[in-house]
Amino acid sequence: MQLDTTNIDDKHIIFALIFQLSNHLQTIGDSFFGEVSSKQWFVLLTLSIMKGYSPTLNELSETVGSSHQNVKQLVLKLEQRGYVEVKKDEVDARRLRIKLTPKSLEFHNSYQEKSNEFMTKLFDGLKTADLAATKKVMSALRDVLERMGKDYVSEK
Repeated sequence: MQLDTTNIDDKHIIFALIFQLSNHLQTIGDSFFGEVSSKQWFVLLTLSIMKGYSPTLNELSETVGSSHQNVKQLVLKLEQRGYVEVKKDEVDARRLRIKLTPKSLEFHNSYQEKSNEFMTKLFDGLKTADLAATKKVMSALRDVLERMGKDYVSEK
């Protein structure tokens, strides 16, 4: 179904497109990985990019861009399935640190080729300059949202 957007400004259309894209990506990602949800996969990806650093739950939440409670639930499910270990910090036992397990590396390796194929299909037909511009705009929006979060979001 095609919507009539002639009387809607670009900012509102972009706002709606971000949600629409997010929903599509989550639906396809949940089917793509099977054994983990797309959000759980994003947590695993984030941890792997940290190159051996075991972040606290708060650090991981900030990096993922989600609430402490949401990330904790994702991490607990990943821990139950053997993809991460959750341990108390050696210096401050109140802090929980998250670490990838060998099973997460096996998971990453088993999906590497399929993931590359997915990314190729997802961005098929987009020019390098378009990708660079999109990355720049998305990064700027992320930075704005981080600043806005200080005014609008309160941890409960």
